Amino acid sequence: MTKLLNKVLFINNRRTSMRLCSKEWQLLDLICSCEQISRNDFLEVMENSNHCGLGLTYYTRLFIMLYFYNKSSLGDIKTRRHGIGSKSFINEIVTTIQ
Repeated sequence: MTKLLNKVLFINNRRTSMRLCSKEWQLLDLICSCEQISRNDFLEVMENSNHCGLGLTYYTRLFIMLYFYNKSSLGDIKTRRHGIGSKSFINEIVTTIQ
């Protein structure tokens, strides 16, 4: 069974924690590296864009799944802009969750 790892984070000027399995943390860090954004900045985007009332951990897991789905040949989103701007790959995926 995969072990869950709890990490303390600073998001929107407050301290919080998130529990993901080690592979999810690796994938999250890979997304941040590819999109040239820090983990905390990325998670702030997740928290600030979560208008559907999902928990931050669940929302982040859902985003990770959609990110790599859309990077595959099966994905619908073909934007490849890095970062967190309104026309970025991250923003396009976030809008599909809404």
